[in-house]
Amino acid sequence: MPVFMRGNYIFVEPGHKCFEVSSNFTNYLELGIQGITKYYIEAIIENDEFKISGTLLDKSGEILCRLKDNFIEASKGYNKEMTPYGYRVKGKDGNLVFEIQVENDLICHLKGMIYGESGEIIAQDREGEFIILKGPAIIGKSGNAIGIKLD
Repeated sequence: MPVFMRGNYIFVEPGHKCFEVSSNFTNYLELGIQGITKYYIEAIIENDEFKISGTLLDKSGEILCRLKDNFIEASKGYNKEMTPYGYRVKGKDGNLVFEIQVENDLICHLKGMIYGESGEIIAQDREGEFIILKGPAIIGKSGNAIGIKLD
């Protein structure tokens, strides 16, 4: 039986910096497991800054690019384009791969499609929300405590 949670604050309070994930607000998001799954995304708030690191795959399971603290480290022709509200990672064909949009310097919205090794969709933005479709994932983290863990 599915459970729907909306408008929850996970390790963050209203009015503080947060990521919006599946209509909830959190200080941390991890998709995949670093060193285990080929794809991996970590979204953290560090020194009052939104930082994204990880490995993005295409729908064939091939590595598109790697991000480290919002900078592209390795890429096959993908580049980072700054916007008034964040940045976009785009391919040489101009197609959007991933984007962050920061609202009022407080809420970071994630956009794009995150693919797994076999081309399955792990997470995607849909109707203005970043939805997690498949684990492993961690939503919210404080020290050794985790908020929600999806296997």
